[in-house]
Amino acid sequence: MPSSTRLDKETELVLQKAANYLGTTKSEIVRKSVRQYCEKILLEKEHSPWEIYQSIHQPGGSGHGERVQKSREILMKKLEMDRKKWSS
Repeated sequence: MPSSTRLDKETELVLQKAANYLGTTKSEIVRKSVRQYCEKILLEKEHSPWEIYQSIHQPGGSGHGERVQKSREILMKKLEMDRKKWSS
């Protein structure tokens, strides 16, 4: 699917140099870079506090008894681990 993006001169120069160095096209570098960046965003989204909460607490009973009863404790531990990971 065709797309058009405007780049500043410095970014265009860096992109062209990278393409020459790799022996590939600027388009291929842009495709791979955008895909990698978007996948990273989506992966981080999967670990949002809201999604963590939803995964351990389901209205109407989840059939996971102890996990639901300890949802606050589990959520707090998970958030603390994520905070340490991202602050490193």
